[in-house]
Amino acid sequence: MPKAENASRTLQSARQDFITAMNRDTAGNERPRLVAVPDALIAWSLARPQQLRLRASETRAGVVSFEQVKSKEVFWAAQPARGDAPRLALVPRAARVLSPEQRATAMETLNAHTRMADATAEHLRIGFGALKNADSRAAVLDMLDQLLPPAS
Repeated sequence: MPKAENASRTLQSARQDFITAMNRDTAGNERPRLVAVPDALIAWSLARPQQLRLRASETRAGVVSFEQVKSKEVFWAAQPARGDAPRLALVPRAARVLSPEQRATAMETLNAHTRMADATAEHLRIGFGALKNADSRAAVLDMLDQLLPPAS
């Protein structure tokens, strides 16, 4: 049982560090809508414990990331950005890990839900400004379900 409590504190600490970093550059009225984004991603990830876990060894300040249990490859990372809205990076090594079809579908999904297309075959990214929208967030989570290898 102590191990679960320790993991929970680690997640809470990572979440709080992210929010603190994000709040430096975020207007007060936007904060609740932006905080809903990592909270949804964390909840989605925690619902898949055989496939994903918090990357406890994250070295970048304020970054929350989850890795695949088997491969230890980062599956998603939420990054605060100085002077800009935070960004979500998906499968950071997409060119190496995903098939060309998976990358194309992911790019299409991400770019369809943002005004500033940021996703390329090499870098699957989307800003939190787009993910504040519940429909966009749901579409991205659905896409992540499709990209996540099945648990075995």
